[in-house]
Amino acid sequence: MKAATTRQALQLSGCGRIRGSILINTAIALSLIVITLVGTELGYLFYMKREFQKTADLAALAGAQKLVPLPGTDVCIAAQGAAIANAGKNMPGIVLQQPECGHWASSNTTPVNAGCFSNVDDHFLPYASTKNAIRVRIEKAPPTLLPFFQADRTICVQAVASLNEPIGAISIGSGVARLNDGLLNQVLGMLLGTTVNLSIADYTGLLNTKVNLLGIADALNLNVGTYEQLASANVTLAALLTAAIEVLPQNNDSATAALAAGVLNGLLNLSGGLDLSTVRINLLSTAEQTGLLSVDLNTEDPRTALNGNINALNLLLVALQIADSQSVVSAGIAVPLKPLANVQLQAKVIEPPSIAVGPPGYYPDGTAKTRAHTGQIRILLDTQILTPVAGSDLLNIPLVVKISLPSGQLIRLPIYAEVASGDAELDSIQCNAPDGKYDVKIAAAPGLAHIFLGKVPTAFTNRTSAWKDLPKEQFDLLNIQITLLSILGGGIPFNVKLLAKMDLSIPGSGTTTRQTLSYRFDPTIPASQQDLTRTVGTEQNLGAAIASAIGSGMLKIELATPIPILDTIANGLITVISGVLGALNFILLPVLAQLDSALLAPLLKTLGIQIGYADVQLLSASCDGNARLVY
Repeated sequence: MKAATTRQALQLSGCGRIRGSILINTAIALSLIVITLVGTELGYLFYMKREFQKTADLAALAGAQKLVPLPGTDVCIAAQGAAIANAGKNMPGIVLQQPECGHWASSNTTPVNAGCFSNVDDHFLPYASTKNAIRVRIEKAPPTLLPFFQADRTICVQAVASLNEPIGAISIGSGVARLNDGLLNQVLGMLLGTTVNLSIADYTGLLNTKVNLLGIADALNLNVGTYEQLASANVTLAALLTAAIEVLPQNNDSATAALAAGVLNGLLNLSGGLDLSTVRINLLSTAEQTGLLSVDLNTEDPRTALNGNINALNLLLVALQIADSQSVVSAGIAVPLKPLANVQLQAKVIEPPSIAVGPPGYYPDGTAKTRAHTGQIRILLDTQILTPVAGSDLLNIPLVVKISLPSGQLIRLPIYAEVASGDAELDSIQCNAPDGKYDVKIAAAPGLAHIFLGKVPTAFTNRTSAWKDLPKEQFDLLNIQITLLSILGGGIPFNVKLLAKMDLSIPGSGTTTRQTLSYRFDPTIPASQQDLTRTVGTEQNLGAAIASAIGSGMLKIELATPIPILDTIANGLITVISGVLGALNFILLPVLAQLDSALLAPLLKTLGIQIGYADVQLLSASCDGNARLVY
């Protein structure tokens, strides 16, 4: 009995263990099933997130391709339509949030975003006036595999794609190809401090070249991946010219490259004068420094902006003027204009010209993205007139006074001038013309010329003060003889200096008008073979303007009397003595005309400067039209 009871208890215990084992196994199996289902759901969600992201990326890229400006087209509407259509093809049935057009730059401060995008830092400014990017966002819960999961399954993805902006290279100055080799040699000699003897064929060879700026940077082994690195790039003139020689074969035929390389090597080997191996210049022109290039300040990748071409002659002249602007010595040459005059010319580059490379358009504050300017230069024309003044009586009052102009005097006329910078701004580049050419617009204004007849002692040493703030003095124009007559006959002669000065601006109104110039650029033809130079403004002749101003009475004169008693007499004689100026114009007119035609105008043009007008040149244009994901 006792044994039976024990056996029965053991049987019951075994059944309990079997039931417990089944429950545990069932629980484990159910747990594995749940984990598998959850893993499947999570995997599905990650898969859908990748699909959503891919859809957003491709939609943003498709939209960005449509941001290329076209006349009469709202680029944003076209871009949004392309993005929505592309998303529908890649994920049928997907409904996007309205794609947003705007401006992307790594320097932009991201506005506050709401919802699931609140932590996004994409540097995108939606609906900015300058549109170079599009943002596509998807905020959606995908279809569920397991409907009994009730958690928030919303997926948030976004993509920002930016269109590579067209790039243009522009300069404002003069068409140096129209100049003669003699003047070019004089100017280069003045800037280099030694004798230069190149032919017009040599200069034409330099002008016809195409030198890639990015290639020069690479040849110099410069790291210019950021704007700060480009701003700190500083090279010697010798290294710059050597790099230009190295890249010449890349974009020029062998004959052109060989001719230009020979000319540049010859300049590198000149003896005396400027030591090109020690003179350093900056590559980038900024508010704090002068430099070779003016690049869009907000360009994210300066290497993209540097992918433009200029010719070797522009490169050489701009680089040498930068070096001259950094020098404390002002260059000077003597120019005989016999039989009329001898002229000692002294010139100093106050601000060198710049070549601008970058995208078209303007920032919201109206500042141009890409702006080039001519140089600002100060000049002294110390002119000695070789035609003597004929003597004459200006006034004879018997028994009182006689005023005469002694004969044989030679006039020394100091003409100081500052030619202010003209500027050009890359307004627009339209890339989608049916014939494959690019329509480019450049807005430009020529510079003013400020002229002073007299002495400006600090014109070449004080380069920080504005022209109007420089001290200016009278100069000795002529000697006048005043004889006080007496009733006894004879008289007492006094030599009195006739002092003069004149301030003048050209154009006379003191203002210039900005004009918009149109170009058609063919990317399949070298720039040197295209008509890419336009003129803005009207040429003004400095000499003729001076003569006209003197003739109209703008020359202010004053008598420097040796004794006080003559002051009262002198003050009453100014009107009489002003008649001398008419006689002077007869002597001065041919001299001033020759200054214009033979010296001043060609000299300024060689330095890229003109008075009252400017030649504006499109050096290159590039429209790759490629879009890239930036977020």
